Amino acid sequence: MNKKQVGAWALFDFANSVYPAVITTTVFSIYYVGTVVGNDTGRGQWWWGVSLAVSALIVAVTSPLLGAIADRAGARKKFMLVYTAVCLIGVLLMMGLRPGMVIAGFAFFVIANVGFESALVFYNAYLPDIAPPEKRGFVSGLGFGVGYLGSALGLLMVLPFAESQIELVWPAVAAFFLIFSLPAFLYLPHDRAGGMSVPQAAAWGVTSFREIVSEVWRLKDLRNFLIA
Repeated sequence: MNKKQVGAWALFDFANSVYPAVITTTVFSIYYVGTVVGNDTGRGQWWWGVSLAVSALIVAVTSPLLGAIADRAGARKKFMLVYTAVCLIGVLLMMGLRPGMVIAGFAFFVIANVGFESALVFYNAYLPDIAPPEKRGFVSGLGFGVGYLGSALGLLMVLPFAESQIELVWPAVAAFFLIFSLPAFLYLPHDRAGGMSVPQAAAWGVTSFREIVSEVWRLKDLRNFLIA
């Protein structure tokens, strides 16, 4: 087991935990619901719920396809990097939000959340590569614990200016995430060469995805369950 790779993997959990701690759970969600939208009639909560649902749906639909493409093309780290960048861009766009910018806030959060959740798909896929079966519980727990530390430190970092200078929260979150995620991109195992180029893998993935959707659609009980 390569300790440098394990440390880099755990540090990515430390890095990305600032996002749910500040954006999804506390500062941004409160700011969007109460200030950007306004929640006197529950409208802010409605928009927040829709933004969570839309981003979750996008991730649920695209992750199996993108995971298959990444495996076939040997592009797992590239996808993880791209989606991390998408998350950071979404967070930085929040700097321009002002009260009343409901659609912009919705769009920026969806971009950030899709990037965050999709990057996690590829991040989690590294665990079997960096730890043998008997060590995976320990390494997973290490990432989990370090992630809690990242959440706490991230919150402590932004809370002093969350009320009076909230526009500084978003670049602080992005910088924290970026800086502490760099070791993962430097030290996690390189992608193995796949049997296809990315365009070829994408074409294969789309075809396979269509076949799966068609098969699911023919199974009434499963179809109704997924729709529900």
